[in-house]
Amino acid sequence: MKFLISYFLLFSLFCSYGQVPSESEYYRRMDLGQQLMIAGDYQAAQIEFLFVLENMEVIPTDLAYLFGRNSFHLASYKQSVNWLNKYLQLKGTKGQYYQEAIQYLQFSEDKYMELQRSLNQDQSNALIASKYDCGGLSKMICPVCKGSGVIFKQGIFDIHYQTCPYSEGEGYLSCKDYNLFMMGVLTLQDSLSR
Repeated sequence: MKFLISYFLLFSLFCSYGQVPSESEYYRRMDLGQQLMIAGDYQAAQIEFLFVLENMEVIPTDLAYLFGRNSFHLASYKQSVNWLNKYLQLKGTKGQYYQEAIQYLQFSEDKYMELQRSLNQDQSNALIASKYDCGGLSKMICPVCKGSGVIFKQGIFDIHYQTCPYSEGEGYLSCKDYNLFMMGVLTLQDSLSR
């Protein structure tokens, strides 16, 4: 009976040990991911790289480069910049992929900045196209003079007072002028010609 229990425990130990992938399995998956990336199958490469990242205790430095490069191809530019910078920090100029990392880092930074400029332009266009609700009021408090009708400017020796050029000293803008001002298109000529 003891023999049977010992045999069962030993058998279950070997079975459970066989279910944990070995370190060589992680490197095999990393190499497979690299081959898939080179072949242009970036999504499949991402799956392999993520498997290694999630399961391996100590991440190989080269995986930082591979993951960063693959992230560029998946249009995850910020992630690409972060991983490529990490690779360069760890390996410096002596890394196997140093030249390629510099090249893809530049590509990723350029694409990321281009994307940011595009997003900023879209937000700016949305702001210009939007209309502010005056809540049924015909006049709104002037955001320049904050309703006082006067602008205060600190001089070298004293404070200078100037009539607000937008509200002409009234402290209020019409709903139409308020909308133009908030969209950034109200000029002093517009406000003076009303």
